[in-house]
Amino acid sequence: MTMSDAGATKNPRIAIIGAGLTGLLTAHGLKKAGFTVTLYDAETSLDARPRDWTIVLHWALPTFKKLLPAHIVDNLPRAICNPHLDFTPEVECLPAINGKTGGPLFTSPMPGSRRVARQRLRKVLAEGVDVQWGKRLVSMEAGAEKDGPVVLGFEDGCTVEAEYVLGTDGPGSKVRDLLFGGREEGKVRPSGYMFGTVIVKHGDAEKVKAVVKAHPVATVLMGTESVGGIGVMYVDDPEDKSTWTTFWVKIWKRGVFPDPPASQGKEALEYLKETTTNLVEPFQSQVDWTPVDGDAVCFIDEMKTWEPVSPLESRSGRVALAGDAAHPMLVYRGQGFQHAVLDADNYVDSLIKIRDGGEAKEAVFAAYNEEMVERGAKAVVQSLREAELSMDLESVNKMLMVRQGHGKST
Repeated sequence: MTMSDAGATKNPRIAIIGAGLTGLLTAHGLKKAGFTVTLYDAETSLDARPRDWTIVLHWALPTFKKLLPAHIVDNLPRAICNPHLDFTPEVECLPAINGKTGGPLFTSPMPGSRRVARQRLRKVLAEGVDVQWGKRLVSMEAGAEKDGPVVLGFEDGCTVEAEYVLGTDGPGSKVRDLLFGGREEGKVRPSGYMFGTVIVKHGDAEKVKAVVKAHPVATVLMGTESVGGIGVMYVDDPEDKSTWTTFWVKIWKRGVFPDPPASQGKEALEYLKETTTNLVEPFQSQVDWTPVDGDAVCFIDEMKTWEPVSPLESRSGRVALAGDAAHPMLVYRGQGFQHAVLDADNYVDSLIKIRDGGEAKEAVFAAYNEEMVERGAKAVVQSLREAELSMDLESVNKMLMVRQGHGKST
């Protein structure tokens, strides 16, 4: 079976692999610029993967909004963890607590920032975008003819032709793997840092108040053998905190504790509770108050990284990477999605240069890759260094989060 249309110069066929935040955002930017684009995702539906977490939109927020049509921008409050706040400088920041004394350690300003729930943001961004679900990429053939199409093969036997392919399929990107011919240098690497996430709805206003008292959005703990975080995940009724959902997270270096027996579910939660003790308040209470047999959702994994290198293959300007497919990094300073937003904007601009400016696609995407690799590689390295410094109170003050806040990593 073959799915293809005629692809005129002014309206090339564009295929995005991966309907995560980066892919959806890029699709909106392309549509807004007058391109036709289709996304292909291995999952069976938008809700197929239940895992959720929070993301902070900060220095890239203006660019993020620029890529979107007005009605999607208007819907963004649906994704904000607590859209009912008065967003003052005291709210638009991330405070850190000393893990040994319980006192303030530092505060990282994030002017204009909004913390969003990933799943809710994904639903907002999915509106009006053509996504073909259940399409697991298995092959990608780009013929020797530089102006010829790229032929994408999917697990279900379907093939698609496109003049341009963008891989936004996450840290374990299949597009990146195919670009590198399956070689080791294209594989994602374990970082050595574990990340546990727990989302819980206590049904108890007092337990939620303990989180909000620390900070109305989120706060972190540093200076012990692990980094902790607590915050508000969802707000159902702004007047009734018993309806709110909160989260707590833990980051630790692999080997400090025994490896977890499971990556999700009850066993994973039991492991996190058993290995998380003697924290200062309000962190320890959030751990202790989470019932093992309740509805809390728990996931654990080892964060992955991949440092992009130049020159990055592009199949004569026909195939590119963006977001976590291009530069998966650790969560420190919330840089990952900010850089994904820049990738999306640069990708749209690149196709506009080719369509409207008549520039050669091979040269345009060589420039896209050169800029992305330099910027992304630096952010990946910085995220690993931040993790190393965050585990010891003596080195916390050397962190970029302390010295430069959450500003752009380059």
